[in-house]
Amino acid sequence: MNPCGSAGGIPVKPDNAHGDAMWKWLKGSKSTSDPVRNENETLGPADTALADDRAPQPKVIVITGTSGSGRKSIAKQLSAELDLPYVLPYTTRAMRKGERDGEHYRFIAEADFQSMLDRQEFSQSVRLERGSYGIAERELSEALEQHGAAIVVVNHDGLQALRKRFGPQAIRIFLYVTKEDIRLREEREGAPPEVIEEYLRNYSEQVVFKKESDYLLQNIDPAATLAKIKNFLQDKI
Repeated sequence: MNPCGSAGGIPVKPDNAHGDAMWKWLKGSKSTSDPVRNENETLGPADTALADDRAPQPKVIVITGTSGSGRKSIAKQLSAELDLPYVLPYTTRAMRKGERDGEHYRFIAEADFQSMLDRQEFSQSVRLERGSYGIAERELSEALEQHGAAIVVVNHDGLQALRKRFGPQAIRIFLYVTKEDIRLREEREGAPPEVIEEYLRNYSEQVVFKKESDYLLQNIDPAATLAKIKNFLQDKI
């Protein structure tokens, strides 16, 4: 994909030279200047620091954007096609028609959410008009340990928290559609009128954050969006 975004999306911040060097090292292109070590030698402090620096870092693929833009659907499809875990959020909001616990969210009571919050069990959490949302730290950590990468869907506050923790290893993908697209999609899916109005009311506040992303996509055709994201991620995870 060229820097002008010929694949259909806009790469806001291309990878730097360090990222390219890390990828080459992971593929096995080790510098000939590296010392040859006897298998019986032990690592000194400097060697350990070098090894840690060269170790592959876990990647968190953060899908964010405007409400009603299809973020969760894209995240689930991406999870299936890349064989990477999608860390399901916990929420206290009411379950909607067609939703299932453990598939769309982990639906829990407000008191249970607060207990998890008090025990600091969330890597990030947020309170919105319709309820509280959070990503469980244990589930995120296990996904990263087992797979080296994980997919999450969060709003801007969640993105900020993950970016602060993981730095550039939190890969930010921003999805958006027009307000009219949101209305049509949500009506087609049977969303309550108050939810649709909330999405439209918050649209302007959410869309301004599109510049704070590594890849920006208008999710008009979900199949095309998925293909473009996979292409964008191919040399990053």
